[in-house]
Amino acid sequence: MGEFFAEYGLALLWIAVTAVAVVVETQTCDLESIWFVPGAVVALILALIPLSFWVQLVVFMALSAVSLILFNLFFKKRLRPKTEEKTNVDALIGAHGIVEEEINNLYEKGSVKVRGLVWTARSANDTVTIPAGSLVTIVNVSGVKLICELPSAE
Repeated sequence: MGEFFAEYGLALLWIAVTAVAVVVETQTCDLESIWFVPGAVVALILALIPLSFWVQLVVFMALSAVSLILFNLFFKKRLRPKTEEKTNVDALIGAHGIVEEEINNLYEKGSVKVRGLVWTARSANDTVTIPAGSLVTIVNVSGVKLICELPSAE
């Protein structure tokens, strides 16, 4: 048994590194460890030739670094574009609602029903009063008040 490990120990090491990198990548699906696989496979081939451990290690590190750079340059940005989803109250900006109570900034009154909930509302323009039953667009949120305006007629 000792002879087997003496002869194939480094090859087993690179097989283990490859397996761990693949398992971690399949668990995260986030391109966190995939770049170690090409380096480990080439190091495994070098271990079977056999070359010195230090040569294998340098090749592994170099190929892993090159893979990291290539994956980040070409794949990561294309596979998972960064998009921020609006959540909570920010998701209401741009939505439409129906005025439940006339919106009048002078008297500080008004409410709008949006997505099944009634919110306190104010007009985006202090001089504009929006009658009940009107369709409005939410343009901003100030505290717990929706800032609304009448949709533009296009």
